[in-house]
Amino acid sequence: MSKTPQFDKALEEILTNLKPHQRTCPQCGSVFDVFSEDIEFYKKLKVPPPTLCPHCRLQRRLGWRINFLPIFYKKSCSVPGHKEKVIAFYSEQNPVKVYDDDYYLSDKWDPLSFGRDYDLQKPFFEQFNQLTLTVPHQTLHKDPQSIGCDYVVSGVSAKNCYYVGTPYFSENIYFGRVPFHSKDCMEVLWVEFCEQCYEGININRCYNCNFCYESSNCLDSYFLYDCRNCQHCFACTNLRNKKYYFFNQSLSKEEYQRTIKEINLGQKSVLRECRKKFEQLLKDAVRKNLTNVKAENSIGNDLKGCRDCFQSFGVINSENIRYSASMDDCRDVMDLFGASNNSFCYESTGATGLNKVKFSAKNRTGLDLEYCSECNNCEYCFGCFGLKNKKYCVFNKQYKENDYWQLVDKIKTQMLKNNEYGEFFPLSMSSFPYQDSNAQIEFPLTKEKILKNNWHWQEEIPSDIDLTKFEVLKPEQVPDDIADVRNDILDKVILCEKTGKPFRITKFELEFYRQKNLPLPIVHPLERIKNYFEYCSFWHHFKLWQTHCSKCGKKIHAGYDPAKKFKVYCEKCYLKEVV
Repeated sequence: MSKTPQFDKALEEILTNLKPHQRTCPQCGSVFDVFSEDIEFYKKLKVPPPTLCPHCRLQRRLGWRINFLPIFYKKSCSVPGHKEKVIAFYSEQNPVKVYDDDYYLSDKWDPLSFGRDYDLQKPFFEQFNQLTLTVPHQTLHKDPQSIGCDYVVSGVSAKNCYYVGTPYFSENIYFGRVPFHSKDCMEVLWVEFCEQCYEGININRCYNCNFCYESSNCLDSYFLYDCRNCQHCFACTNLRNKKYYFFNQSLSKEEYQRTIKEINLGQKSVLRECRKKFEQLLKDAVRKNLTNVKAENSIGNDLKGCRDCFQSFGVINSENIRYSASMDDCRDVMDLFGASNNSFCYESTGATGLNKVKFSAKNRTGLDLEYCSECNNCEYCFGCFGLKNKKYCVFNKQYKENDYWQLVDKIKTQMLKNNEYGEFFPLSMSSFPYQDSNAQIEFPLTKEKILKNNWHWQEEIPSDIDLTKFEVLKPEQVPDDIADVRNDILDKVILCEKTGKPFRITKFELEFYRQKNLPLPIVHPLERIKNYFEYCSFWHHFKLWQTHCSKCGKKIHAGYDPAKKFKVYCEKCYLKEVV
């Protein structure tokens, strides 16, 4: 029997005669399709059709996450009697409260103590927003099992990582995002099983590879793109099983070693010139339209071991997925971002080990949650924040089972009538400034546009470094060659060439640059990571374009904007040319 009879009856009136049709997105004005397969999901998950187009829905979910960029602030701990400042997502100006990790993860406080009655006469989102400003937040969602990772966002079992977003089982990683089972690397994005690598983007099982992108199983190489099983190569693209190649030309071992020895990458001007030449080589490289592997009956990109996926990206070992991105081991889900081991979930982000969860953010292990955030191991909760091991709660208030369902039935029915139910949390409610969130990477906006949309904007927070205590170096004062850098650089502050922000060099960095013979950076770490995302932006969006194969003219889907005019080949032409 239905536990929410009023809501089910009202929803049935919407879904019964719903047929495939087109809608106009009220946010961006684009026309989008509601397919018959979408409607099947809406009926299965018991939700009304969305109002926003798939891209605007993704933008909204991304705006509630902050794990693309490792952004940190110092904020006063709100635990009673505590006076220290903690490293957190949230600045001192941000109105949310935070507890230090030790206290937050302890049993010394009860999120139910912040519970409140739900007022059926007021909008749901207005009341939920007030709740999130009352209940304390976790600082950075760090894994308690990680060691030496004060400046790390989220992740699992990491050790001695610094300025990194979501490291998994990785050690000694500095500056980057999603290193997976990797060690002793710097400036990396999406690397797996890599070691001693510098500036690697989407590389797998590489050792001592520097300035390498979209490559795997490579060794002792520089400036590679789309190379497989290559060793001792410099400035090469689309190579397979090669050794001693220089700008895609074969050399003898002696010629290669002599040529490389003459290139001093430890000098900024030399490195800059090599970058320019490699960028020109990249323009002529052949690109495969999609990077799917064993993706059956699917439309999307970066799909691996998937079946029946539609408009989905970066998905592994999943099936029956629609409009979702960055997930693994999921079944029967729609409109998810950043998820693992979920089923029957809808319009959520930061979801791990969940079943029957809708319109929720940053939850771990749960069943039948709706409009919940930062709840762990909870079941049958509605509109709750920060709960642990709870059941039958509404707005952090505990109810008996029957009373819970009666109240939820009333709330959902009222929300459906007010056109609230069926929509994810509005961007105006996000605790994160839009410019700090994942949305700014995928959907970059100016301050004026953010404010016009009434979304969360935060003015630049000035550095609290007392520059009078240090010798300050302008970019042009930093030694041009790493060989000229002395140990006293560790006691100095460098002003970012791009933003003017101060930053320092750590001992680990200095040793790494010397070992690699690479010059010191003159750009702030956060700006360097942003630059790598800009590089990524011209090859992998959470988006597909319809275009034509640059070789045979066949109509294809591609992960590349046709306006960039890359050489994008269909799979058949790519395999003929490259493999």
